[in-house]
Amino acid sequence: MSMMNFAIYFAGDGYSTDKKIMGRQSAGKALIKGVARRWKTDAVYGYGQRAAAHVMIEQLKGDGYAGSLHWQDSTGRRILAERGALYMPGPLPQDSAHGRNLVGSTAYSLVGVTHTLSSANAMRQVAEVALPPFKPWDALICTSSAALSVVTKLQDELKTWHADNTGATRFNSPALPVIPLGINVPDFERNDTQRIAARQTLGLGADEIAFLFAGRITFHGKASPVACYQALEAACQRTGKALVCIEAGIYPNAGVQNAVEEAQRFFAPSVRFQHVDGNDSGLYDKAWKAADVFVSLSDNIQETFGLTPVEAMAAGIPVLVSDWDGYKDTVRDGVDGYRVPVTLPAAGSGTDLAMNYALGRDNYDYYIGRVSMATVVDLPALTDRVVALAESSDLRETLGAAGQKRAREIYDWPIILGRYVEMIDGLGELRKAAASTAPLPWPTRPDPFELFSHYPSQVLDESRIVAVHLQRAEAIETFLELGVARYVIDPVTLPRDTIVEVLRQAAATPSTIAALVRGTQGASPTRMRAFMWLYKLGLVSLVP
Repeated sequence: MSMMNFAIYFAGDGYSTDKKIMGRQSAGKALIKGVARRWKTDAVYGYGQRAAAHVMIEQLKGDGYAGSLHWQDSTGRRILAERGALYMPGPLPQDSAHGRNLVGSTAYSLVGVTHTLSSANAMRQVAEVALPPFKPWDALICTSSAALSVVTKLQDELKTWHADNTGATRFNSPALPVIPLGINVPDFERNDTQRIAARQTLGLGADEIAFLFAGRITFHGKASPVACYQALEAACQRTGKALVCIEAGIYPNAGVQNAVEEAQRFFAPSVRFQHVDGNDSGLYDKAWKAADVFVSLSDNIQETFGLTPVEAMAAGIPVLVSDWDGYKDTVRDGVDGYRVPVTLPAAGSGTDLAMNYALGRDNYDYYIGRVSMATVVDLPALTDRVVALAESSDLRETLGAAGQKRAREIYDWPIILGRYVEMIDGLGELRKAAASTAPLPWPTRPDPFELFSHYPSQVLDESRIVAVHLQRAEAIETFLELGVARYVIDPVTLPRDTIVEVLRQAAATPSTIAALVRGTQGASPTRMRAFMWLYKLGLVSLVP
């Protein structure tokens, strides 16, 4: 099995659902478990703030990892250069490329991944990967063919705008591989004993057919339930079957809950509804174990891939989804389940919606909600599919078995990570073929002592001789503990030992500033800051 050839940028909530249960967090959490499974006893590589290393190794161990974590603090680049790539759990920010280019653009590749593509920040970030400071050996993983289409369109439009308005002719051509998100298939597999026990716990009768929706229960930000409710009601009338709709998840607020429950009574009075709190992990698992059919009729542009249908496939549950974004790639219509047609209005019908969002007249929730209300799932086709699934247990079993086989062969995280390794190997070949590059400046982040050099009366003359105030120098430990000066002391940018060393050198023999701040490889910014620290606090002065 190939060794891990990238480091994972580990920070924030990108790999945990403790504070927020969203697709991005769920995918990140599952990725870490996939890493623990694929490289169970091998070295794993992480990158970020020092405090994050402990969080990452504890999460890996909790997922069964028995190897060693190799960590690189975010002030360094050694592990990134050794591995060849840095994986970031979202679109690539320009700052990450500028930081890399300060040490050389061929030092390593940057690899990001799409999640939602409808927010202003996400659209800007994925488009800007086509511009400097990114390079052709950087990659933005598109989790679906639909995501690739959106990214390509945004990048093409941005390049055209720059060409028309600035005359630009040279753009970056980032790698845009289509690699789906993964799941950890064993976590979702179920057997008949578990299914029976779960149905008893949830109070499902032997003749009741359970249609499960799992995820955030929000009609404006995930999926409108109206078409599903109407189809379930029609199927009850046509088949005489006892249908149960289990909605497993979390309401964002009481207003949404009241609106959903009102819609249930209005659109589907013959259907029995059962809410399972997504915060109750035990009951949430029972909902998955008990389901006969999984339903996800996404009609929302915030969706890009959609993990839950793949999770249902792993459980052997037939899936009924909208023919929408990532579902087009994951669910084979008539094989693993059914994809129901969706209709959007023609282009030109939403320009005002985009402008209202861009100019702050509408917030993001209203923006995606207004688009969702103009997105229609084909109700007659949906009803036919619900009826077919309700009437035939053999059909449900056949579709579920096909989906489970597909999940095991394609979507298990260790398999997806293998595709990451192959893709990053390819990026490495591009870097090797490129001429080695010198460090590149960061145009909007220059040295502050250069940018603001006109602020002071004068710039330091490094030929001046340094004098040490011996009485104060003897109290250096006290000075080092003063709150007004201690706050800048840092193991990397201004180590305590460097301050002491510069002071001792100045006290040992009369020196120029230039000689005092010279390190083993020439002038040292760290030693210069140490000298200025001593100068500022009056431990040294300049000989007239």
